[in-house]
Amino acid sequence: MVDIQEIGEKFPFGVLIIDLKGQIQFGNGISERLLGVEKLNSRQIQDVMPGSNIMKVIKEGCIEMISCKSREDLQLMAISLVPGKLGLVLFFSKQDYDQKFVIHSSKMKALRQELEAVMNLSGELVTITDGEGMILRVNDACEQILGVKESDFVGKSAILMEREGIINDSSTKYVIKNKSRVALNQTTKSGRRLMVVGHPIFSDDGTLQRVINISRDVTEISNLKQKLDETKSILHMYQQELNILQKKDQQMIVKSRAMENVYEMACRVADVDATIFLQGETGVGKEVLARAIHNMSSRREAPFIKVNCGAIPESIMESELFGYAKGTFTGGNREGKKGLAQAAHKGTLFLDEIGELPINLQSKLLQLLQDKQFTPLGDTKQVEVDVRFIAATNRNLEEMVNEGTFREDLYYRLFVLPIKIPSLSERREDIPFLIDHFLDTYNRKYNLCRSFDNKAIDVLVDYEWKGNVRELQNTIERLVLTARVQKIQVSDLPEKLVGEAAAPMTGEAMEMNLKQEVEEFEKGLIIRALETSSTMREASRKLGVDASTITRKVKKYKINVARLQFLL
Repeated sequence: MVDIQEIGEKFPFGVLIIDLKGQIQFGNGISERLLGVEKLNSRQIQDVMPGSNIMKVIKEGCIEMISCKSREDLQLMAISLVPGKLGLVLFFSKQDYDQKFVIHSSKMKALRQELEAVMNLSGELVTITDGEGMILRVNDACEQILGVKESDFVGKSAILMEREGIINDSSTKYVIKNKSRVALNQTTKSGRRLMVVGHPIFSDDGTLQRVINISRDVTEISNLKQKLDETKSILHMYQQELNILQKKDQQMIVKSRAMENVYEMACRVADVDATIFLQGETGVGKEVLARAIHNMSSRREAPFIKVNCGAIPESIMESELFGYAKGTFTGGNREGKKGLAQAAHKGTLFLDEIGELPINLQSKLLQLLQDKQFTPLGDTKQVEVDVRFIAATNRNLEEMVNEGTFREDLYYRLFVLPIKIPSLSERREDIPFLIDHFLDTYNRKYNLCRSFDNKAIDVLVDYEWKGNVRELQNTIERLVLTARVQKIQVSDLPEKLVGEAAAPMTGEAMEMNLKQEVEEFEKGLIIRALETSSTMREASRKLGVDASTITRKVKKYKINVARLQFLL
């Protein structure tokens, strides 16, 4: 006859046999160890396992998973051996249940194989923990990515892995804390960089049962990105050097050392979005440099909008710069108007003659510079713009700040990347090349073929060009149009350039009265001031008269202002 006790002791899990009265007929050593009770035989099941439903299973003749309230770490299975007479309880620790029972059933074995296949097919590190963060399972990528064997990983706490330095940050920790999906970047002990996503798995009652972490090794991608960034930086540096060497902007004449320094600085700051502040006398070419910076920048395909703060009347400056909303002005555009600041979106806004900006508009410009947003006239909604600012002036803004005519905070906001353009007298070696450039320009424009005698060029180089490049340009255009011969000689140059004494007065000139003499002298002064000024307001300031006086005199003497103020 078979000895039940002998067989029961050979089982690798706990075994209890209970009769219909609830008395334990047999308990093997493992069950005694798991329950912490010695000599189970003849004891009542309710004394050993309070609240057990084994009696219900025996009566109904079924198989059921049951629980033991005093030992939640155990997995129990109640089986009716002889319905209505005898029952069997099998005891497993949760680990033994998984490893010694479940995995040996055919269906569970198939599911386990499918799970392992799915985990390994992804090519990424997959880690599964329980709701407390204990690692239950990892896939084959564990050793390759983390440098830890699977056997050394399973059964440990994921949070402990962080403390031991195997990983720098645990995603499991955050999933358990937040009870939600978590994504983070992780670095392993070996220096590999992982992009980890932790997913919580909940039971029907909302309890966190599992945490599944999927980790993608992005070390190579990060290294490639770093190398790409380094390559872009080197390429950008070479492009800057190429711009400097080629000086490919045909409007920029860069021959002197002083201008080479200016152009080199312009190349270096062209691709940054910080505000550039151009300083220099009237006519040195501030707008030309501003356009060159724009054309070398990443914004070159977007608009370059120039705002001449000295040429726009103060009464309409705000509406021109910031625009206005629908119905703001009687007689204005009924649909409103977009301002120049908005027109420069994604491009460059060039604020020329910034020193002429009215004090009441300086605070609004400061907001535009700081926040890249403004409020159009008659509107309540702010408009955001992506604009790069370049400002220019021939005035001493620092003195204006001390005088209280220019805001100090606006001055410092503008004065981020200052570039000072030298006057023509500080770079005389550029003059022959400028002469050649303007001569070629106007020969093509007027279909002529003028040239300069070397002595005439020497005179032009030695002359003090107070109006700088603009005055030189206007002079070359005038000589191209008025010279009586193809080759322009010293004798063809204006008297003021060669310093010749005034020719003796003819009889006709002798008859000229004092009033005419004064008018001629006055006209000459006005022309000279306009030639060396970029705006009527600047010319009036040089002559010490009101702008309206200059306007009236220009009409009286029929002076062609547009031609005299031909801008670079």
